[in-house]
Amino acid sequence: MEEEEEELLHLPVHRHPLTPWDMSGSRCSMCFRTEDSSSIIEGYLCRTCFPGFHKDCAESPLKLPHPPHPPHSLSLRPPADTEASSETCSCCGERLGGGWVYHCPICRFIIHLRCAKKPPVLEVDHPKSHDHKLILLPKPRPFTCDACGLQLDGPSLPWGCHQCGAMLHRECMDLPRVIRISRHPQHRLCYVSSPTPPLTHESSWSCRVFPKVGHNQYGAYFCIKDECRYYIVHSKCATREDVWDGRDFEGELEEPEDIEPPFEVINDKVIRHFSHEHLKLLNKDDDDGGVSVSFDGSEHCGICALPIHINIGNIYICMQCDCDFILHEKCVNLPRKTWYMLHPHRLKLQARGKELKMCDVCARDYYGFTYRCCNEDCPFKVDVNSASVYEPFIHITHPHPLFPTSNLIDSHTCSGCKERESYNRKTMQCIECDFNLRFECITLPSKVSYKQDRHPLVLGGGGGEEEAATGGGSWWCEISELKMEPDKEMYYTSDSCCVTVHVHCVLGRDPLMKPGRYADPWEQAFEVTTNNSCCRPICQICRRRCPFPIVFKQNDLLFCTLNCLCIS
Repeated sequence: MEEEEEELLHLPVHRHPLTPWDMSGSRCSMCFRTEDSSSIIEGYLCRTCFPGFHKDCAESPLKLPHPPHPPHSLSLRPPADTEASSETCSCCGERLGGGWVYHCPICRFIIHLRCAKKPPVLEVDHPKSHDHKLILLPKPRPFTCDACGLQLDGPSLPWGCHQCGAMLHRECMDLPRVIRISRHPQHRLCYVSSPTPPLTHESSWSCRVFPKVGHNQYGAYFCIKDECRYYIVHSKCATREDVWDGRDFEGELEEPEDIEPPFEVINDKVIRHFSHEHLKLLNKDDDDGGVSVSFDGSEHCGICALPIHINIGNIYICMQCDCDFILHEKCVNLPRKTWYMLHPHRLKLQARGKELKMCDVCARDYYGFTYRCCNEDCPFKVDVNSASVYEPFIHITHPHPLFPTSNLIDSHTCSGCKERESYNRKTMQCIECDFNLRFECITLPSKVSYKQDRHPLVLGGGGGEEEAATGGGSWWCEISELKMEPDKEMYYTSDSCCVTVHVHCVLGRDPLMKPGRYADPWEQAFEVTTNNSCCRPICQICRRRCPFPIVFKQNDLLFCTLNCLCIS
């Protein structure tokens, strides 16, 4: 009993007694770090509520004098809820996270527990982002960083240059010199402390990643090639995780990228595409190839998975009479490898497998081809429809260019479908007005063919001119015969014949699914069939007639959408 009582310790950082514990592989409840080690890492464990602490964290003094903050002592405390997500460390500039902090209640100076433990570096001789020696200034203050041009929300410790008077954030001292970003992959970008603006502007330029005005007295990245020397990117935008892969190319020679064509031209009418076992495809518009072409509405493009019957342009079909492989002409020309604006690594085009996949950009289930990251340890994948969106993007329903947002949006409403964004859907937005579109709406075909009208139907919606011209009149869908709300949804219309239809009546709720059998890794296998019979089946879940072009079948039960199938 005496030996057990001696092992219990009472420390001011926790209300219960603590016992010695090996913290190897365990997360500390104070610094929020996990240290993996083959040897024992000294720590403590509370056997009442079971948090663990590193020994040096638990024994941290409640008051601490710190060299970068000589005016006042710092107090140890757990972070407030708002600090974990919004506040930054005054020493290293990173987010505080959920760990304990040292703070000064008088002047808002606040640092990580781990930063307080490390002996502070007071000067740096050769920082990447500056030509002179930088010295840590001990008094925290709000200031504009000369490397990035931004000012942090709260006071932080500046690194100052006595020679030229510049002040930098700690994290901006080591900005890479030469980088390549996914928004401008053809050339490398070089960091300069004062970029040369275009001739039309005296002292400012516009960032090419997220268009906003920058000034030439602050650092930025510019293209090293003369033909696009005015391609300038703000240093924070250029080093975002979704834009830059983290590699500094300083001192490395630039090598040409490997380019592999997606198909081989056999003659002016026949090609051999890399993805098809029969190899030869024929342009459908050519009627002298000895191939009889007829469609019943069940055909879908083998690459993008969209229905063939809505297609406006040319298509390619397999020359084998017993093969139903069909491709849109635009899909045939998709590159084997490409760069994408929302991912820092190069992507490669892969043929579809047997399993259903979810796009990491639009969060839709799809069964077409996939652009997957070339890095084996990176799981990023995007369907070819979302991967074909570029920036700046001009959408048919909006007059201004759209740009991808830097973060996932959860507080905006899509201007197309009027649905609020969920956490895993990315969007593009207009910087001139309050207009946002998620990729589910951006990738809708701008024009479709409708069997009941000889004119192509054009995509509309988002509160544009067409809706304003209705003057309060009623719109009705030609397919479902239901009333439409053109100011609250997207639609297809023809001005020539005054035809209007719902988007989902033409494409369905699951437009990237095509007829066939699917293997879902989380559910039972199911089948997708064309809904083209005279009598529309009744959905097992919503108990209504299935109005969409395809239906889902599982265990002899029918469902109108993939969502209904998942609910069952």
